[in-house]
Amino acid sequence: VQLLSQVLEHLVSGEVMQMTATQDQTLDMEHYLEKTYCKTASLMANSARAMAVLGDHPLQVCDLAWNYGRHLGLAFQIVDDVLDLTASATLLGKPALNDLKSGLATAPVLFAAEEQPALRALIMRRFKQDGDVAQAVKLINDSSGIQRAKDLAKQHCILAAQMIQALPPAQTEHAWQARQALISITHRVLNRKK
Repeated sequence: VQLLSQVLEHLVSGEVMQMTATQDQTLDMEHYLEKTYCKTASLMANSARAMAVLGDHPLQVCDLAWNYGRHLGLAFQIVDDVLDLTASATLLGKPALNDLKSGLATAPVLFAAEEQPALRALIMRRFKQDGDVAQAVKLINDSSGIQRAKDLAKQHCILAAQMIQALPPAQTEHAWQARQALISITHRVLNRKK
């Protein structure tokens, strides 16, 4: 119960971080990752830890489970941020460019801003002026922001898989298969199209 109540606390904290971010924070990758942990990855991290706790596993295994969920959750959200910029609304099942239209600078946008200084002003005013979203899309597409975000998601998927590989040896065939499935999930997160 304590772990899952922490998820709710993190979710609220993430929403507050998003709504109250200063202009400097809107440009900061660390702030983005902390907010993303709170809003998305905390659920996966604490759920994975809860399963290990319920299975009466030692602290080391619980920590590995938490880290698996954390990395998987961060990768999931980063991929989601990339898809918001690259997939169609039909494929997504929700409006495309929703993050930009909502005034949010996500990983691909922040990476793009490192190469495209004009993007910084758009981020700081949260894409609120006419033409800001279209200009942002052009600047993002003229940068390596999307690829760098994909690379970051891949890095988190690799780290998640490493957490599973670091677990003590599986004692049963079923446990081994379950671990392979958890690793497979990292590939599915990274390669999803919607």
